[in-house]
Amino acid sequence: MVSRSDFAKNLAKLDLSHVERAVALLYYYRETQEFEERSAPDLAADLHEEGFPRPNVTRLRKDLGRNKYTTRGSKAGIFKLDLRKLQEVASSYESLLSRRKVAVANHVVPPEWVVGTRPYLEQMVYQINAAYEYGMFDASAVMMRRLMESLIIETYIHEKRHHEVQSGGVFFMLDRLISFMSSDPNISLSRNSPKTMRDTKQLGDTAAHDRTYVTPQVDIDDIKARYRRLIQELLVKAGITK
Repeated sequence: MVSRSDFAKNLAKLDLSHVERAVALLYYYRETQEFEERSAPDLAADLHEEGFPRPNVTRLRKDLGRNKYTTRGSKAGIFKLDLRKLQEVASSYESLLSRRKVAVANHVVPPEWVVGTRPYLEQMVYQINAAYEYGMFDASAVMMRRLMESLIIETYIHEKRHHEVQSGGVFFMLDRLISFMSSDPNISLSRNSPKTMRDTKQLGDTAAHDRTYVTPQVDIDDIKARYRRLIQELLVKAGITK
């Protein structure tokens, strides 16, 4: 992934308006997970820092409000990309990121479950499926573990109970998170979910830490149906999908 400065240099080669550059920058921030939303003054300052003429903030704010690729963010005056138009924006600016994102099938987790939710979840699911498709099963197993851990934490954040799974402001290690959630009377898990969580942790731990064992495809195939059900359940409990 290129730096913002390199992205801006590539952007400068295109004949764009101020608002089009601002939209491109929103796309860059979303892809790098630096920001999900930005105000017109912030975008104007960012563009000026990269050597572009400083846009008129009032005009930029109005133009962003009317632009078909943007929508209102968490409060008035804040903008983010309209996810319904994300593919159109990507088709214009993805090449400026100096990366090639290959298309992959939904081998382990259907990507549509997380599209338009949170960029980091989209990237995790993409990496899980891409690593599986290209035979990098250790990498896929490690990312499966990481996605599960993230969703357990997101569940407690959504419930406004994250302090219960922290010690000294730091979230518990995964084994303790699994034990806590499995015995939590306020969270009703499916009958097989606790075992699937433990099996996913073991799969990921072995892939990450075993000195000689190389994860074969069959290890993931043995668990992936149960894993999909678990991820779908955790996405709902974390308030990310309905």
